[in-house]
Amino acid sequence: MPWPYIAYALLCVTLTLGIVEYRSLKRWNQRVSFRCQLDMRLSEPGETVTLRYRICNTGFWPMSSVSLSFLFDKELEILEEGWQETEGKAVRDLFTVNSCLLPHRVLQGKVRLACRERGLYTVGRVYLETGDFLGLRPVVRSFDLPVSLVCTAAPVQDVPRLEPLGGFLGDVSVRRFILEDPSLVLGYREYSGREPIKAISWTQTAKTGRLMVKNHDFTVDVDVAVLVDLEACSKPVAERCLSLVRTVCDELEGLRIPYTVHSNGDLYSTQKGVGKTHNFEIQRRIGLSRFMRRLGFSHILDRSAADAHRRGYIVVVPALTQEIAAGVRRLQAASGTRVCVLTGEEAAANA
Repeated sequence: MPWPYIAYALLCVTLTLGIVEYRSLKRWNQRVSFRCQLDMRLSEPGETVTLRYRICNTGFWPMSSVSLSFLFDKELEILEEGWQETEGKAVRDLFTVNSCLLPHRVLQGKVRLACRERGLYTVGRVYLETGDFLGLRPVVRSFDLPVSLVCTAAPVQDVPRLEPLGGFLGDVSVRRFILEDPSLVLGYREYSGREPIKAISWTQTAKTGRLMVKNHDFTVDVDVAVLVDLEACSKPVAERCLSLVRTVCDELEGLRIPYTVHSNGDLYSTQKGVGKTHNFEIQRRIGLSRFMRRLGFSHILDRSAADAHRRGYIVVVPALTQEIAAGVRRLQAASGTRVCVLTGEEAAANA
């Protein structure tokens, strides 16, 4: 073959390779899509959370090299077998998955994680690297993982210290069946002089000519208010207080007793309720709490005492001060029920 034809053929091949290489650098990487999701939105410290990911090659060219690297939040622990994070490094290790993708093929996988402590996690970043046609220059895309996770407080493990709570909840559970419900009227009876004036039925009194009072049925709708003091304190004490709130709510859920949570800070106040949705929202707020106070706890106690009715009260405070003790006594006198007080100060001795 004459030399000019050989040179022309080499030039055509070179130009073709150059065009394909250029298009592989500009277009091929965009043909690889990435999606991920968590199997739960709320967890607790040490609980296994699974991140499922999906990589898809939507192009007509095979991807000989696809590398997926995860840079997780430093408070997330990787639970995959064989994984061991290097201690003492200033830069976190990447969890990397290498593979290849044929046209219109999907690669699926999962990574098991666990939260080390309570808080909000944005999970981390992902780096998606694909090779070019000639394998000379890889292309890397990076973006934040579009998922987040809330880790609530761990439950209290030292159950013997919650004995006052157990006895208190037992009393509340019994009282649910012995309180009169003003909305349920079985009939009427003659006024004995011991009933309050508001219990008199003036309609029946006019009909019979004698003072008559309503005869109420008994209710099962007695609720519990959990009052939480978010006073600034050491982290171990604050975390124990939130763990106590979480444990109390779990106990109330187990007994199916409606409850509400009131605080003087960023736990906010919730409506009375019971069930998975109600508990989920409270546990989520516990996980997001920064233990920030907005007003004095005495205001919460005084407000509850002013609006006290036949309900149970559980008070969770970092430490039982004289001011809080006086407020609890006022609340107990106004409600006529025993108030259960739990403190987080035991954590200071164990820290």
